[in-house]
Amino acid sequence: MAINVVTPVLHELVEYLAQRATPEEVLAFKVSETTQKRAEALTERNKAGALTSEEAVELEQMLETELLISRLKAKAAKALHQP
Repeated sequence: MAINVVTPVLHELVEYLAQRATPEEVLAFKVSETTQKRAEALTERNKAGALTSEEAVELEQMLETELLISRLKAKAAKALHQP
């Protein structure tokens, strides 16, 4: 099974973007259609109990990344509403 080493880098990326990208740019970010379809496929395989260990790690990393993106967007939205 692969070890998740991406997460610390993603945390740094989120902080970097939060400080340098405009709130509008952050809020406009969307994953590609290919990535979205892959996440949906992995989610369906997970529901069916058919994920390989590598796919489970991939899905876990996607979910972690989605959470970080949500946090980044929340910071961006807050920045837009501050005087």
